[in-house]
Amino acid sequence: MPPIDREARSAAVNEGREARSAAVNDERRPSMLARLTVEYLWLLALPLIGVTLWGVFKVLNPYDLSFLVFPGLVKLAVAVGLVTAVFFVPYLIFRGPLDLAREDVALHRDAHLGVKDAQRRLRRFGPRLSAGQRQQIEAAIGKVQAAQSSESGLSAAITDLEGAMEEHLSFARKGPTREYAESIGVAVFIALLLRAFVVEAFKIPSGSMIPTLQVGDHIFVNKFIYGLRIPWTHIKLGENIRPPRRGEVIVFIYPREPDKDFIKRIVAVAGDTVDVKGDKVYVNGRLLPDEAIPGPCVYDDFDENSGRWHSGECIAYKEVNGGIHYTLIHDTQSMGPAPGQRTFPLTVPPQSVFVMGDNRDNSHDSRYWGFVPYDLIKGKAWIIWYSAGQNSSVRIQRMFDFIHP
Repeated sequence: MPPIDREARSAAVNEGREARSAAVNDERRPSMLARLTVEYLWLLALPLIGVTLWGVFKVLNPYDLSFLVFPGLVKLAVAVGLVTAVFFVPYLIFRGPLDLAREDVALHRDAHLGVKDAQRRLRRFGPRLSAGQRQQIEAAIGKVQAAQSSESGLSAAITDLEGAMEEHLSFARKGPTREYAESIGVAVFIALLLRAFVVEAFKIPSGSMIPTLQVGDHIFVNKFIYGLRIPWTHIKLGENIRPPRRGEVIVFIYPREPDKDFIKRIVAVAGDTVDVKGDKVYVNGRLLPDEAIPGPCVYDDFDENSGRWHSGECIAYKEVNGGIHYTLIHDTQSMGPAPGQRTFPLTVPPQSVFVMGDNRDNSHDSRYWGFVPYDLIKGKAWIIWYSAGQNSSVRIQRMFDFIHP
């Protein structure tokens, strides 16, 4: 690694700070609203982006876009365009105040980090300094803090502090290796938090959810919609805020083998009576509406035991449950229910759901092993972000398709 030119880096930092300070001092102070908007923009951006994406797909999903080459990418492009417009138009309107606020926030952030670093070094290495050296650094820290409160002379105060630190505590500066390690550590920690509480990626290994989900689909799962699950436990916080609903596709821990994750569609929720008679499903005594889809129906499935792909012929149906429309299939070669199916009708117990796969004749689900307790549900299937089929062929047309309308 080439040596770091600290003087050049310091000069560049000071030059940038002086430019920011001049921008702030040459114009009026930015408003509190502008400063808060700039400082906490990410808090506004995340829900806004999420709502916009959801809204675009909610509006476009009912329309048949199969005439397009890549309908998922078109939806994503529309959503990104709307998000860009939502952010860019207000920025153009309020560009002056926002730029001024950005410079002011950056200057104050420099001051905060400088004081924090000086206090850390002084606390750890202060005993190695003389009383006069300590007093000089403490005075420089106090000058920066006073400038932060008075909103004047901040750039000069930061420069004085850095000069005192360079003169007396330069030996205590963090090395490049430590800085990189801390940055990587923070990034990994944030990624783990997101995976534990917000979004997690899963790969579909089997064809039980064909045609909604194909073998080789990579999906994101919304993990907080049914409550926040504490990692490595069955404890969930806020699970009563938004209970699972009929028709939704969920990822859950398989009750009989806790080391496996399953993905199925909710057919019935707590308190419902579910009955399965051949190909027909009844919830609370009412037949779920289904309509045969004319035309050929062929699907590709993957056998996990043999490691081979095979094709099957089917009959496709449009089913409606909980106001959600989706497609399911029945295998034309099916010999009827597999051995071990439970005796119906059944009533779903409290805090549980009854699930089935959309590939009805090739799904190991609640018909055979029972109900899924709420505390085993990991989250709601959200979006297909990547898909690869037989021979690792990329299925671009499936990418960025929302799983739910």
